[in-house]
Amino acid sequence: MVTRESELLRVLGNLKDDLGDPQWVALVDDRGLVMACVPENPQIDIERVAAMVAALTISGERVINEIAGGHLRYVNVSGSKRQQLIIFLNMECVLTLGLDPYVSPRSTFKALARWAPKIMQVLQMRFSRD
Repeated sequence: MVTRESELLRVLGNLKDDLGDPQWVALVDDRGLVMACVPENPQIDIERVAAMVAALTISGERVINEIAGGHLRYVNVSGSKRQQLIIFLNMECVLTLGLDPYVSPRSTFKALARWAPKIMQVLQMRFSRD
């Protein structure tokens, strides 16, 4: 049976394939709950990733408001071993990518432009409970 979760995993898997080999691709809701993640068990605990999404979202919104920067589109935190890119799809959910440190966030935009609308379609679909 096709479920919202199975469809999200399918689309996130396709996005992961388009991006090369990110460490994770996850969809996190506005409460900090992981809706779907590919791979299922990334190197970093996905609950920790979701917690960082919440923290970075609050910080990013504060900064963008202070500088009158408009709507927050994405946040990127990059370290020497990995980086986390958070893309704001809408007010209810964000997409987070775990990338190697040498990957340019900009290099992800083409794949994101292709797959973000499909993610949004899945989120808006109605699924029956059989």
